[in-house]
Amino acid sequence: MKNKSYYLDLAERWFDALLTGDEERELKAFLAGTDDPDFDEVKAVAGFFATGKAVAAEKASADVRRSPVSLRFRWAATVAVAASLALIAAIGLRHRQNDCYILAYGEKSTDSQAALADMTATLAGLFEEGEDVGVELSDLFNPAL
Repeated sequence: MKNKSYYLDLAERWFDALLTGDEERELKAFLAGTDDPDFDEVKAVAGFFATGKAVAAEKASADVRRSPVSLRFRWAATVAVAASLALIAAIGLRHRQNDCYILAYGEKSTDSQAALADMTATLAGLFEEGEDVGVELSDLFNPAL
């Protein structure tokens, strides 16, 4: 088992394009099995290159006729995605209710009239008080006091 510094050196040389084919395969095998955060950047770049290679390969094979197996798989995948979306929509519509509730003194009330009355009373209490915020701020920041 080689130590971490060996693989860090391999990663540094990989960024400089100085690895042999065997060393690159060894580094990729190590990256596939490590969760060390010191190798996150190397894994991200390796993933980027792997994705680029996959996209290029997919474009090259786009002219090849699709087999009936791949068409059946594509159809099954489409049906599965559609069923999932329908299920998510049904769950969303089921839970889409405009329930009002208040939590006061450790109790939950779902009566919408009580919630409206409580909110109105709270707002009325805020605006009925005669204290001027400007006076309070002046008193707070006035160094003469």
